[in-house]
Amino acid sequence: MTDHPIRLGPVTPDPAPADSVPAAANAVLQKCGWTLVWFGILSSGLGMWSAWSSWPGAAVIAPLLIFGGFVGMAAVWLVANPVSRVMQWVGLASALFAVGAPQAVGIHVRQYYTTDSAAFNQVAARILLHGKNPYASSMASASSLLNPPSHFWTYTVDGGHVTQVSYPAASFLLQVPAMVLGFHHEIADWMDLGAWLVTGVLLFVLVPASLRWLSVLVLLASVFVGMFSNGGTDALYLPFLVVAVWRWDRFGTRRAAGIAGWIGPLSLGLACAIKQSPWFCIPFLVVGLSLEARRRGQGPWRIPARYLAIVVAVFVACNLPFILWGPRAWVHGTFLPFTEPLVADGQGVVTLALHGLTGGVDLTLLSVAGALAYVALMAAFILWYPRMKVAWLLLLPAVLFVPGRSLASYLVDLFPAALVAALTVVVPAHATPETGGNRRRWPAGVAVGIPVAAAVAVGVVAFTSAPLQLSVDGVRTSRATQRLLAVTVTVRNLSGHAVTPYFMVAIDSGHPSGFWSLVTGKGPMVLGPRATATVTLHPNYFTWSPNHGGYWLVEAYTSSPNTLSTSPLQFWTLGRAQ
Repeated sequence: MTDHPIRLGPVTPDPAPADSVPAAANAVLQKCGWTLVWFGILSSGLGMWSAWSSWPGAAVIAPLLIFGGFVGMAAVWLVANPVSRVMQWVGLASALFAVGAPQAVGIHVRQYYTTDSAAFNQVAARILLHGKNPYASSMASASSLLNPPSHFWTYTVDGGHVTQVSYPAASFLLQVPAMVLGFHHEIADWMDLGAWLVTGVLLFVLVPASLRWLSVLVLLASVFVGMFSNGGTDALYLPFLVVAVWRWDRFGTRRAAGIAGWIGPLSLGLACAIKQSPWFCIPFLVVGLSLEARRRGQGPWRIPARYLAIVVAVFVACNLPFILWGPRAWVHGTFLPFTEPLVADGQGVVTLALHGLTGGVDLTLLSVAGALAYVALMAAFILWYPRMKVAWLLLLPAVLFVPGRSLASYLVDLFPAALVAALTVVVPAHATPETGGNRRRWPAGVAVGIPVAAAVAVGVVAFTSAPLQLSVDGVRTSRATQRLLAVTVTVRNLSGHAVTPYFMVAIDSGHPSGFWSLVTGKGPMVLGPRATATVTLHPNYFTWSPNHGGYWLVEAYTSSPNTLSTSPLQFWTLGRAQ
């Protein structure tokens, strides 16, 4: 069976034979793309210039990268064939060095992790080497790898924070060989950086040769480079996910597909054994393979069932020792992100509440809205297949934009895999949407529109269901007003049941930095139905006052229901709250 020509984006009729004008335009596009690559390398050298105080060798590497960037940009326009194989591989090698060298310096001199997930992975690997079950052990010792720990914990709405492994086993198993060989310093960051460099090579190899400059630009993108060398553990699953979605629609087509006919589920199983994010891809790939089999005149169940069986088998193989070792502990840890009520965090729609625009949000309802958005995307994938087979992985992060945990990593980490999937699936030139004609477009629109409308409605209810009304009455600072010592807040319970609020003070837009305590020292406060109380909060760690001209607010979390309530935005000027 032969593959159809690859089409990108919406299906269009076959183009007319290329003439000199399109060829010239393509040559200019190639030159511009590779020029941007070399400019990115130059920019990396500029960014490394200040690293000389951490490592004297940077005084040599930084100008080398800058000079190389100038030479590369000029060469793209001066050599006879700027997109030759040699020029492309030289550009890739230079980009790998431009990414790897500065970040390696940063990791080498860094003494602490910048995420608790990275610290947990290292602690879990160490515990395993001591013969103990990481899932049944506390990760509290990870505090020694964080500075200060309070700024990097993952907090729960009941006033605590996560202290156990909360990922599948491969997340820390991959670090065990390095620890056995004697490496102990920032192992997670070294592994993440290496995984991102491998992902860059895979992007370069797997995309069409004419678009390799695009893959190198993704490799150089600062949003990935900074994240994947500073505690961003999602980098570990990316090489496997990229391979998993490469030509994913060829699975089960036997010899005609080559390696793509069998490698997808193996890679996806490994990706799922590292982090939970790839789990969201499984239903789309299984359904997509069923639709592919139907279009080829085959049974719609056998191929997707075999694909799913391989994914599950690989996942279980990586986790089986820990499932047998302590099934309850493994289930609780692996599914913790879905079952534990975590505080709101991220750049998604929850920002409206986190930044004081709505007065709060019901986090459970926001999760329901996210689930409805996922259903809507799946309906669109089925009804408008095969066009959606190109775009589904680009749209999947939009679903993760809805829940209360919508970290930046959730929103961008799937992009490299989405790029490979979009560029390598087959969209036949004669393909038409599955809705097939005007008579079915309206029902299809309704099938997608109903869950979308339901998601919006649930989201509106979520943002209008905060149970508490907060108002800031005053603050106390140090004599020089540089340190924030206490905040006095009046809290009114708008609900008909008693709640126990736990308070945070959000001074900047960064990660939640810990709960504050009541000055009374009597523990959490129970606020009865329709009751009002005034409390004074103090931080459990050194806290700088807000910057002059900055906004801040007070947050209150409750469980059962899991909610966030906020005060109105507060303005800080000349050492005083306004």
